[in-house]
Amino acid sequence: MSELAKSTPSFGEFDPEVIPFQDDLIDDVECNLDYGLGVHEILLSGSVGSAKSLVVAHLIVKHCLTFSGAKALIGRRSLPDLRDTLYQKIMEHLQDDDLKDGVHYRGYDTTCSILFPPWGSEILPRTWGDKKFKKFRSLELSFAAIDELTETPEEDKEFLTELRMRLGRQPHINRNILLCATNPDSPQHWAYDYFIRPNSGGAKHPTRHVYYSKTRDNPFLPAWYIDQLEAEYDPRLARRMLYGEWLEIAQEVIYYAYNPEINFRQYDYVIQPNSPILMAWDFNIGVGKPMSVILGQQIAGVYHWFGEIIIHGSRTQSTLDEIESRGIFEHKVQFEIYGDAAGSHKDTRSITTDWDIIRKYLANYRRKDGSAIAFSMNVPMANPPIRERHNRVNSYCVNEAKQVRLYVYKGAKMLDKGLRLTQLKKGADLIEDDSKEYQHCTTALGYCIVYKHRAQSTSRSEVVEN
Repeated sequence: MSELAKSTPSFGEFDPEVIPFQDDLIDDVECNLDYGLGVHEILLSGSVGSAKSLVVAHLIVKHCLTFSGAKALIGRRSLPDLRDTLYQKIMEHLQDDDLKDGVHYRGYDTTCSILFPPWGSEILPRTWGDKKFKKFRSLELSFAAIDELTETPEEDKEFLTELRMRLGRQPHINRNILLCATNPDSPQHWAYDYFIRPNSGGAKHPTRHVYYSKTRDNPFLPAWYIDQLEAEYDPRLARRMLYGEWLEIAQEVIYYAYNPEINFRQYDYVIQPNSPILMAWDFNIGVGKPMSVILGQQIAGVYHWFGEIIIHGSRTQSTLDEIESRGIFEHKVQFEIYGDAAGSHKDTRSITTDWDIIRKYLANYRRKDGSAIAFSMNVPMANPPIRERHNRVNSYCVNEAKQVRLYVYKGAKMLDKGLRLTQLKKGADLIEDDSKEYQHCTTALGYCIVYKHRAQSTSRSEVVEN
């Protein structure tokens, strides 16, 4: 196991009274829930950094130390994610003066299982991304902890039904709990109907419970961490991720934070001579799906998108020729190339990759004075998740700190249109309606912003506490 983080309190150091929702949860689990009603299902709906994982780790360890022979499960949709989050947090929490590794517990990083030999108890892992839900049927459990429940789509929620039937199968343990933790999501997610709706409007479900937590509830988070999150989230996303609200992010349009009265400028941009020119690509040749390139600069953290090339049925070479005809390459600045990872597979009209064509073109190009172009290719092996693209662009349009870090100029009117009008495809989950030509400009924009944001964030210290 990698070096364990020092910020996680050990089992003996943990004080639930510091964070109110943790104290309420532990009091209810240990003193107030009526286990004669059956299995109690608990949802921890917590904002980013609100210490959900820590209290889950504490409760599952305490269960194994309290009840001899306990069989407890930890689960997440995929094993690598489970290993990096809840399993890691439990192992950190076990770093206690009174609990000796190899004596009181033994962790197995490969399988994410943990044994407690003196008590005969065990923590075992399960995942369900492979849709093999029936593998839960061999288990006899008294406790289960599920991390990031909202990662699981509705078609896979059968895993919860199978898991719930395996709880309460150890007759000597009368405290049977299914504990799920997650960041808030859309009210359309099935978890909302299952946990939150039965406990809203004054109703209270007898065996399903919800505990809410906010980022600022955690006094151990440094002030800079919360300030950084507020800078990265647009106001609506902040309501979800910092203040714990289950609300829609993508409503009528995807880029809801874009306000043309603020973000669009009805004049031409003047290219700054000491900053790179950014070029972001989305490769298409279908009807209504043009090859699209947008041009911009980032000055002091603020994006200025001043141009675009939209050509239907185009070859990659044609877009480069169009950029050249506008005199863009005559500017003696660094050119940074971003865009669609699909361009690494093939050119839209040939066996050569799009990026090979662009790289060769730029390497061979000579300005009128004979000088070569300085450029960098910044293309990932795979495109970023669609949700990340949407969220990141919205946060640059305006963030929770009311900072505007993205402007579009009159030379990029198709990009402006895309930011105003791009919607999700009807009946699809997080898929844009790409039948509109303006959508491809916003996709190219997202590719660039996500790549640069990731690169610019690597030098910052990060708190990994969900």
